[in-house]
Amino acid sequence: MKNNNSKELTWYNNASKVVNLILGTILLVIVFSQSFAANSEFSLKLFGSIINHNSVYLFVLIYFILLKFNVGKKYFNYLNLLLIFLYGITTVTSLITLVQAFSLNTVLEFSINFFLLVYLFHTMLRGTIVWKDFRLNKSPFNELSNDTQYYIILVLTVLMLIVDLISTAVLRGIIISALDAVFLVLFGRYIFLYRKYLDDNKIDIDNEGNFDEVRKTIDDTVDKAQDKVQDVLDKTDIDEKIKGALDKTDIDEKIVEVKDMVVEEVKDTKDAAVKFVKEQTKDLKEEKPKKKVVKKTTKKTTKKGESK
Repeated sequence: MKNNNSKELTWYNNASKVVNLILGTILLVIVFSQSFAANSEFSLKLFGSIINHNSVYLFVLIYFILLKFNVGKKYFNYLNLLLIFLYGITTVTSLITLVQAFSLNTVLEFSINFFLLVYLFHTMLRGTIVWKDFRLNKSPFNELSNDTQYYIILVLTVLMLIVDLISTAVLRGIIISALDAVFLVLFGRYIFLYRKYLDDNKIDIDNEGNFDEVRKTIDDTVDKAQDKVQDVLDKTDIDEKIKGALDKTDIDEKIVEVKDMVVEEVKDTKDAAVKFVKEQTKDLKEEKPKKKVVKKTTKKTTKKGESK
């Protein structure tokens, strides 16, 4: 029984079988996508969605087909670089989608793409010049073991499948979501097996990177920045400068000067107003006798005219 069970379970440790399953899954995804599109009303939005969905699958399909031939094995590292570049673009795209439409689905999609990119980056570049030139052996993500990274992909994929099944009411959507999940699990397993091959053959296994060093570096940087700010504040002697500025301005004396100026202006205005009123009153007094004389003269002239 044990031998039979072990034989039945060895498929996921066989890289050739995993690659064949990936190829079959991709073909099913493309066929089902095209058939669903043919049965639906054509629209540019639907066409664009299919192209975006299948573009990654088409490249991955070409990638695994080439690995079946000598040309793919010869340029294996270059194909891996293109694969990493593709998932880099996919990760950036999913991040933009997350910012534009925040939801549980977009969060899971971005998380899967990000961890797949990290997993690819720290697996496919091992044993290459890029790994040594960029000193990727000191990357903090090397702290994550092969099993840990694969299980992260597996758990995120299962969570995303559950969310898709809950939010999708159409049968074709359920089928596509299930096939996407199967592909992600198999693709993650392919990366897992290649990393296991690198570990077994002792290829770039001396990795020193860990998250504790990153945390320590960040803490040290923050502490240094705080010390520099404090030194600047101490050197400027802000308190003494403020006190000196207040002493130089002699605020009390300025207030007294302003007060005296206001009093002077008010006094001058009052004197001018009194003078103006006196002058006006004097003119009125002088005008009244004049009016009486004119009145009397007019009366006398009128009487003389009447008598004549």
